[in-house]
Formats: sequence, C-alpha cells, structure tokens
Amino acid sequence: MPAPAFCRHALLAASLGLLIPMPSAQADTTRFTYWDDPSASAISLRRDQFVAQARQREGLARLRFVNRVVNNAARQRFEEEDVWKGFDRLVRDGFGDCEDFAIAKYQILIEAGTPSARLDFLAAEDTLTPTYHAVLRYREDDGSHLILDNLTPMMLPQRQRTDLTPLVTFDRERATYFHDGTFHAVAPARIELGGERLAQRMPHLLDY
Repeated sequence: MPAPAFCRHALLAASLGLLIPMPSAQADTTRFTYWDDPSASAISLRRDQFVAQARQREGLARLRFVNRVVNNAARQRFEEEDVWKGFDRLVRDGFGDCEDFAIAKYQILIEAGTPSARLDFLAAEDTLTPTYHAVLRYREDDGSHLILDNLTPMMLPQRQRTDLTPLVTFDRERATYFHDGTFHAVAPARIELGGERLAQRMPHLLDY
C-alpha cells in the first residue's frame, strides 16, 4: 500500500516508540517577528526573550501564549522535501509544514519549564481537507489532551477535534498507534515519516 501524505508528505502508520537526549541549552540572539493577534501589530523578540516571557506564565496561559506566537511567527507552506524544522529554522525561513510548528512549540514549552511528560505529537488524518496533519498535544491532569494546532488559535480538547482521526502519537520516550478505537504501544522503527524512520527522527526533536 502506498504511503499517505503527511502534511502532504509520506507517512507509513504501523508502529513506533522513541528515546531522545536533552540537548544543552544554547543562547540565540537572532531576532524573529510575529504578528500578534489581539493587537494586529508586529513584535520582534529573541528566542531567549520569548522563552522568558513564556516562563512568566503558567498553565493554560503559557500554552496560549506559545501557541499564538509560534503560529504567527511563520506561515504554513507545502514543501516538496520533508525537512523537519525546530523553532530557530522555522522563524528564520518564515514558513514550514504542520510538524515544524508542532516541533517549535514543543521546544519552546520545554525550555520554558513545561514538563516534557505533558507533551507529545499527534499525526492524524484531517477529514476536512482531506490530508494528513500533525499537531502538538498537552496532557491535562485528568488524562485528556488539548490540541495546539498551527491552523487555528483555538486550543480545543482532542475529543472536540472530530476533524482529526488519530494515526500515531509519539514523544521522547514512547509511541503509540491508533487501532480499534484505542492507542497501542508500537516500535518507532516500524513508522516512516517523510521518508525517514521515526526511530531516527525522535532523538532529534529538541535539536531540529
């Protein structure tokens, strides 16, 4: 069976798992600009300033802030070559695919103090497009998840995102695939994302 498009890139959903080393913190003085939704004004920040402002916020306030800034710091664009980008490259290029926005938010939230155990990635079939989409999830205390999506400023519970049919989830330590209405643990070497095994992608989620 041919691999479906994942944000218009190849994804073979079969199984996954993962282990990623934490990178050493690096100061970045490059400034980026985002268009702030509430004021419709352009704001320039360095990464360290962005992280500091995110760290001053807690809980949902931090999630909303990071989600809004990253969404407005670059634009969604289809790319022929599936090169995964972290925050620095996303804002430098000014565009990226859905997984690039999710990775950027993941990096900033962890740097700002959000526990990595609260965050993972969801690859899903977007039934409205139809295509395949990637988003960042935040696990709440009750085990439910909020979706941070680059296509909308709204952070809705996953149960309300009926447009997304789950395929796989992954974080730095584990992966699952969705089958028969529930998630099952899976080995990352069995999943291919954008022409590369997920087992090779996972160790670099904080390095892209």
